[in-house]
Amino acid sequence: MNRDALVACIHHPAEPDLELVRAVAGETARPLDLRVLPLRESVKLRKARSTPPVPEALLATSPEPDAATREAWAVAEAVCTLDLPTSWIDAMPNLRLVQAYSAGLEQFPLAALAERGIRLVNAAGAGAPAIAEFVFGRLIEVFRNLRQIEAMQRDRAFHRPGGRTLAGKTLGIVGLGAIGSAVAKLARAFDMQTIATRRSARPGDTSPLVDVLHGPEGLGALLAASDVVVLCAPATSQTADLIDAEALASMREGAVLCNVARGALVDEAALIEALSSGHLAAAILDVTRQEPLPKDDPLWGAPHLYLSPHSSIPPDAYDARLLALFARNLRAYAAGEALENEVDPDSPPS
Repeated sequence: MNRDALVACIHHPAEPDLELVRAVAGETARPLDLRVLPLRESVKLRKARSTPPVPEALLATSPEPDAATREAWAVAEAVCTLDLPTSWIDAMPNLRLVQAYSAGLEQFPLAALAERGIRLVNAAGAGAPAIAEFVFGRLIEVFRNLRQIEAMQRDRAFHRPGGRTLAGKTLGIVGLGAIGSAVAKLARAFDMQTIATRRSARPGDTSPLVDVLHGPEGLGALLAASDVVVLCAPATSQTADLIDAEALASMREGAVLCNVARGALVDEAALIEALSSGHLAAAILDVTRQEPLPKDDPLWGAPHLYLSPHSSIPPDAYDARLLALFARNLRAYAAGEALENEVDPDSPPS
């Protein structure tokens, strides 16, 4: 191995397009030594790491790195990964750059990264266009009664199920980050009015992407004015149970709630009640508090609930954008330049 090479491990995606990484990185200040070493924890363990303490029995399910992985860790300066337990960091004495596969960082040991001065980059924006497509695919399904149309065909009973149009409706976006911005752009194409909240927004701030912009204190006004509410905010202590019984009650009669953020933002029992009472016309959940969702969870049987298994992003589209981001950051790191999407582990996005 070239001693000046920049060794970068890719644990996830498991089958990365290395030609894409090399093409995007281009000529780098140090030669890249890319090691593809698939390694990831279970969804159950990953979710548990976001709400410690983690049961010992679950910790025991973490995969053991093989000899090739440990050899690479001994010299690696960079890693692209979905998971990064402290024990893995301990085995990487030269680690200086972590590219998270996800935008969320709940499963990462942020304190350990900050203590060791390891730079952290998240994947914010990598899935934004695909998630926005998913949001509007589901909204069309809800507003145009596509489920009833499919049932009509299955039953061979010709009838018109009616429906509503999105044009002219008001769409509220909670969290005008990368995903919220992509949703806002499509909303304009559907001729919808748009309201958004952004954590950093101050009174009087505006955005060319939406008609009205509020800070977090404007959530109540957004809920009361919106026909559709799309949650795009990260999971933090400030956003836990953000959409509780009170928030749901303040929403318009017949409104639709869509969550493509994190399950922790929604009080699911209160949501089921709002759907059962008819206060909400429908809810779209791509994320839930428990993932995978247990078979006996009451969400499965909730009326007018559109569930999907955290699948709003097709892997092919996401992986290409994520790997391109990693490649650009490898080039910048080797040159001593600023990184894209760098996160302060002491103060992650909220």
